[in-house]
Amino acid sequence: MRLGIDFGTTRTVVAGLEDGNYPVCTFSWQGELKEYIPTLVAARDGALFFGWDAAHCLDQPDALILRSMKRLAADLRPDDPVDLGPDFSIPMLELVTLFLHHVKRMITLYGNLTVDKGNKIEVMVATPANANSNQRYITLEAFRMAGFSVLGAMNEPSAAAVEYNHRYLRSLGPRSPKKYVVVYDLGGGTFDTSVVGLAGQTHEVIANEGIPRLGGDDFDEVILDMLLEGIGRPRGDLNQNETVRLLEECRERKEGLKPNTKKMVVDPSTVLPGEEPLVVETQFVYDRCEPLIQRSLAAVESLIRTAFERGLDPDESRGLAALYLVGGSVSFPPVARALREAYPNKVKTSPFPHAATAIGLAIAADPRALIRVRESVSRYFGVWREQGKDKVFDPIFFKDREVDPQTGTLRVIRRYRPVHNIGHLRFLECSHLSEGGAPEGDIALWKEVYFPYDPELRDRKNLARTPVQVRPDLSTQEVVEIYDYHAQGGLIQVCIENQTAGYERTFSFSPDGAR
Repeated sequence: MRLGIDFGTTRTVVAGLEDGNYPVCTFSWQGELKEYIPTLVAARDGALFFGWDAAHCLDQPDALILRSMKRLAADLRPDDPVDLGPDFSIPMLELVTLFLHHVKRMITLYGNLTVDKGNKIEVMVATPANANSNQRYITLEAFRMAGFSVLGAMNEPSAAAVEYNHRYLRSLGPRSPKKYVVVYDLGGGTFDTSVVGLAGQTHEVIANEGIPRLGGDDFDEVILDMLLEGIGRPRGDLNQNETVRLLEECRERKEGLKPNTKKMVVDPSTVLPGEEPLVVETQFVYDRCEPLIQRSLAAVESLIRTAFERGLDPDESRGLAALYLVGGSVSFPPVARALREAYPNKVKTSPFPHAATAIGLAIAADPRALIRVRESVSRYFGVWREQGKDKVFDPIFFKDREVDPQTGTLRVIRRYRPVHNIGHLRFLECSHLSEGGAPEGDIALWKEVYFPYDPELRDRKNLARTPVQVRPDLSTQEVVEIYDYHAQGGLIQVCIENQTAGYERTFSFSPDGAR
């Protein structure tokens, strides 16, 4: 079974693949059908609750609620603790893994998609275009550890571009002037915008821009500040749990707004007993949120300038298919209003803004759809490394690097002294690197490789079942990795050798076997 799963800041959405269609998975919870799983965690009586079970805990004052887990993944390392109470903390990677394990359970037990018991669930996943190395590692590794088989990863706006192309442009002929789409992706925690070239089933990411911490969470904060001003309560009077519950109240009221809504009512009484509901003019809310929206528009303008510098014709407006609005926060009325004023006749809102990314991922997971996202020889290939407590990406092959004209190969050598008993190497290729060296763009996961740094394990066949342990004494061993890229067929071969102990292993893989 193949799925697209959008692990979002506010909602986690699942889309399936059934007979050429890509339905959004619905879940049965307490007699109701839900089209998403809240990305919420609750701790109560020493137990953890996730999704709708965590949302139910919002009405229980003794429960501690964690929202915006995805934003935390951008700020924390995999092993950094997340505090869920005075005596309850859990590593970030483990927390995300447990949540995604809950998602897997919801799919198999309560979802409406057909899941054959015992069959593996293969998924395409997404991360924000501006996600750092730790966030990307946490996301991909957590999906694996939760029991999913990860086919690959894409940037969220790239997945939305796939959904747009599939929904609107499939019937266009080769002479159509529509050559690219600008995706405006405003989610709960991040804002991304991309220019994506469209040519049949090929999607070429031309340029990316984004703001890592801009989304619906920030609108919620504005509304909470207005609420506290209205009832005369300083933010410092609230504890963390009260703040989280009030933010959820603000989010629900915000998401209930329509373009013609004049007033909104925010009720703090469930969190702050004795306080009366506050009536707020929506225009006052929109005015306070306007600077945030303008920041996103400035990013779009910068993106389009960059695209022009990379070859798009600024005088050929017909080539722009649409400024496509996706992400849950584009439903906030002043967002679409501001974009339509800035780009008249070009704005198109996805009919499923919360689910566009998940649907695009499901399409990309469909082998019959023949989707290609910036597939070319100009890609980066590398491996995750440990650097202290961080996970950093080591790019082995850089795009645009020339191969030897005589042999048609390119060789890169890495030397180091290990501090673990086993090397667990997780390879991937990507279309871009961020300024900090993190993989970005279209990401494809390659094979995982295990190599015995400890000479006593040199003859062990299945190292995946052997625990990885810190072994400072093994720093006496010198390890060499020799990578060869063969232009013919894109074959990559790595020979890993413990030169001190005198043994080696060779691994070969190609793009066709990357997944």
